[in-house]
Amino acid sequence: MDLLKQEPPENESRQHIETVTLESKDKDMASVLELLPQQREFATSDGLSGTLTLQLDTVQVDVSGYGSSTRAVNVTRSYPNLAGQDTSYIPKTIQDGGRTLTLQDINWRTDNTASLDGHAMGDRFTAVATYSGSATSSYVKGYTVTANYTGTVSRIALNKTRYVVIFEGDGPAVDAMPTEADSGSGFQFNWAYLLVPLGLIALAGGGMGTAVFLKRRHESEEEAE
Repeated sequence: MDLLKQEPPENESRQHIETVTLESKDKDMASVLELLPQQREFATSDGLSGTLTLQLDTVQVDVSGYGSSTRAVNVTRSYPNLAGQDTSYIPKTIQDGGRTLTLQDINWRTDNTASLDGHAMGDRFTAVATYSGSATSSYVKGYTVTANYTGTVSRIALNKTRYVVIFEGDGPAVDAMPTEADSGSGFQFNWAYLLVPLGLIALAGGGMGTAVFLKRRHESEEEAE
């Protein structure tokens, strides 16, 4: 009467380790842990999913890259007691903190000086020179954080197929037990269970048809006489 196909679920689970990588502006652990929740939901490529827990001993912070910046540097130097306003007295470059600076401007100032006996020594000058240059410094652009999450992932796998055959009729019961088979292999149903009753029906039908035919033929002959 009917053929039912059932696919009962089967649970599949395993331990899983997921490594996450993300970027951080800071390297202190408090800031890093704010980016890493204690638990995260994960799904694998083959369809298993579950809740994984952070492993604190696997958290690692590395420098992701360096950048550089340049700033202007200005320095003034004074050169007093000069005989005249002659730029040849002033050095054109100087060294400051390992950087070479170049002369940009000179301001002259007159000094009123006198000898030890009080007589004037003439005008003397002080040069205030301005030097400029640039300073380049490097800095950390950011950090890369890696950490492992571990836990159990699982799924409901429909990898079994169950067939149930239902018969209805009179006579002795037919022992038709449900049959289980892997979904990958074809289900082999014994159609002999159906062919036997169908053959009986066909045989009975053929006998009845022959009897009706002979009866009608005999009646036709009598009418003709």
